[in-house]
Amino acid sequence: MLDVLVVGAGLAGLSAARALKRAGASVRVLESRDRIGGRVHSQGLDAGVTLDLGAQFIGDAHDHVLHLVGEAGLRRAAVHRPGDGLHARPGQPAQRAPAGAWPLGWRDRLDVLQASWRLERAMRRLDGPAAPALDRLTAGAFLRRQTLFEPAAALLGGYIEGELCVPLDDISAREVLDQGRAVGGLAGERASAGWFLPDGAAGLADWLAGGLADALTLNARVTAVVPGQDHVTVAVGQESLRARHAIIAIPPQLYGAAGLLPHLPGTWREALADWRPGAVIKTLLVFERPWWRSRGLSGAVIAPAEVFSAAVDASPADDGPGVLVVFSTGRGARTLGATADEPARINAAMAWVQRHFGGETPPLVTGRSIDWSADAHSLGGYASRRGPGGWTAAPDLFRPLHRLHFAGTETAGAWRSFMEGAIRSGLRAAREVLEGPGPVPDGMPAR
Repeated sequence: MLDVLVVGAGLAGLSAARALKRAGASVRVLESRDRIGGRVHSQGLDAGVTLDLGAQFIGDAHDHVLHLVGEAGLRRAAVHRPGDGLHARPGQPAQRAPAGAWPLGWRDRLDVLQASWRLERAMRRLDGPAAPALDRLTAGAFLRRQTLFEPAAALLGGYIEGELCVPLDDISAREVLDQGRAVGGLAGERASAGWFLPDGAAGLADWLAGGLADALTLNARVTAVVPGQDHVTVAVGQESLRARHAIIAIPPQLYGAAGLLPHLPGTWREALADWRPGAVIKTLLVFERPWWRSRGLSGAVIAPAEVFSAAVDASPADDGPGVLVVFSTGRGARTLGATADEPARINAAMAWVQRHFGGETPPLVTGRSIDWSADAHSLGGYASRRGPGGWTAAPDLFRPLHRLHFAGTETAGAWRSFMEGAIRSGLRAAREVLEGPGPVPDGMPAR
């Protein structure tokens, strides 16, 4: 019998498996895809550039990611900042503004500042008596209470929805505030995307998997996870595997397909029944050169009320291919995903770029557009969220259940929904395994 079965070979599962194997445990990793990495997925193109179709950006505070980057000898590139950004409001042409500035009048700027201060204060007080009420209140309603005027509410609401990839009326104020606290507040969020890996973020997964060898099994779809008193049984096709522990390192919206839900406490099932997967479509446009730089533009676009809500420059250098990453998140991604296939999404993104950047747009070399909600192995991205009332229903969600342990960026206490959170969650799950099983929790079926 194995010591540990790990379900999922994303950064969380691979981090856990690597740590356990280094500690001398026998491990097997089961991945339903034909590749490793999960929501990290890189593709090299003939155009001489590698595209990150999934998670991509990292910040200076992402200690574990940066440690792996150095350990693996991966190249790191700074996100291009010089130049003006573009800000678009419904029915108006995009406005240029220096980096970090808002194209708002003094009244609305003050409104944004005071609302940001209120949000930071609410994050610090999140564990107080107001927490249950905040869990019942939608994030959209809460944000409207923090602002005085529509422009500030639209700017902040669009920014937050763009980061969380879920409509703000689908989640609670507490979910938003807890996410904010998990990344160090608004300043931490803004500093979370300063770097990327020009050879692809999948290099992180490859490095983590390097020492696993035959302990990693691809195309292994788990259909049942049955915890017992002294072992866990995992069904993969016609095969039944047993281990002393299991680490579940897949997105929570996949727990049902993995046959796990019947074996979880009732309070957990209640919270998971109203789970809200993030919706994100990532479209990457590749040009011969980053032409926007010569126009004094940074490549950054913020358009919170549009189907395409943001863009960022991910070009490796001035003299190489130009890569513009265009995001559609939350409501925009749901609309776009329901009405357009990949070629149509690329064409729509190009039309959006031409409209906002102005002038003649050079021809596209190639492009990709990935709808992570349509990926059966993810059913959403970047991460997924508790619905209103989810924190009250299951405040202990993702804690160890005897021999079951939970990893994945959704389970992270810090940097949730980032690659950093995924890695930290895997290392935490590995520590839990090494510390030994706890008692069977109340409400968990015993077998």
